[in-house]
Amino acid sequence: MLQSHTEAMNENQRLICTHLRELQSSEAASWLMDHYPNSSDNWDEALLVMPHRSWRKSDQIRLAKHYLSKLPFASARGYEVFASFMTVANLIAVIRGYIPADAEDKKLLEYHLAPVLRRKAESEKDLDAINSFLDALA
Repeated sequence: MLQSHTEAMNENQRLICTHLRELQSSEAASWLMDHYPNSSDNWDEALLVMPHRSWRKSDQIRLAKHYLSKLPFASARGYEVFASFMTVANLIAVIRGYIPADAEDKKLLEYHLAPVLRRKAESEKDLDAINSFLDALA
């Protein structure tokens, strides 16, 4: 799925990817959050460029807290982006802080997130964490 987003990138987004790779991880994360704040109409453009550089663990968490605070997403795309560079444990830890109160929003979150987490699982420990998290959602 992420590959299709790469193909859909326009020239400006390719230039942004190049720029982000020239910056330190913390600078690149700050640049993204400044230029694509989660309150903007085009915040999801950050999701297109995020997977195209390496992020320090602390910056992964900063970015996730910033963008995942908009949960739930209407598709799996946002979850796929963060799952592409975060561990299962760290992704769940961030999402746990933004679980919606509304039952329908929880269902939407689970619908799109559960398959992403299951594909990302690399160990029994990951599967246990995923199952525990999903059980708590219900």
